[in-house]
Amino acid sequence: MFLFVDKNLDAINGESSQATAAALRRELRLKDRLIQQKEEELQNLLFTLAHELKTPVGAIRGFTHFILEEFSDELPNMVADYLNRISKNADRIESIIEDLNLLSKLNIHEDSFEVINVRELISDTILELYGQYPVDASSIEIAENLSPAYGHRGSIQHVFTNLISNALKYRRERVQPKIEIGCLEDEIFLKFYVKDNGIGIPREAQKKIFNMFVRVGHKKRVHGSGLGLYIVRRIIQAHGGEIWVRSRKGVGSTFYFTLPKPPKAAAH
Repeated sequence: MFLFVDKNLDAINGESSQATAAALRRELRLKDRLIQQKEEELQNLLFTLAHELKTPVGAIRGFTHFILEEFSDELPNMVADYLNRISKNADRIESIIEDLNLLSKLNIHEDSFEVINVRELISDTILELYGQYPVDASSIEIAENLSPAYGHRGSIQHVFTNLISNALKYRRERVQPKIEIGCLEDEIFLKFYVKDNGIGIPREAQKKIFNMFVRVGHKKRVHGSGLGLYIVRRIIQAHGGEIWVRSRKGVGSTFYFTLPKPPKAAAH
């Protein structure tokens, strides 16, 4: 009699566990759909903002440049200075619009992942940056043992472009920039780093720099949208990784981020 009751209890418990698991799976699928819906709504909003802002900002820049060029001899110095400031702020807004547009198109899925020769990708990135920043090739050291990563190639290149260009922009005055790029391995992820000897980031700002519209440092003549590192974080998270920074003001910064290793089948 007791054995019969025990078997029935086991059956009931088994059915209950299966029902609970099924309910959890349904709840998880619902949450995934809601997250996807919110992501799509955010991307649509960003695209709309970028599209709507582009024309008026372009008009502001255009009219400002026209006035400065056509009436430069007639403008008081103070007025010319104000117009130049308007133009510079319009340039910054355009930079924000470009990054908002990039964010609206940031849609990374695993089916677009490929095995990436990271050393080759970084070399291509540096070549593209030579035209923007006066830097000697000896200033950038790339480790020989960079393992291949697995991800969306264009997005990963954007990550390296942002981190390397930041290292060049936020260099110390009268100090030759030194940038080191390397990789550490564990069983699941690759941990890459981009290390520089720049101006560094204050401790209180290090947790905020990956948020929207936060600028790294306050160096003069350095322009940006304040979205660069936020976009980088979104890209890394889309690959299932993390990004963080270690920095000392006046000494330099090291950005670390993780990327997945290639699947064994893809690695051969």
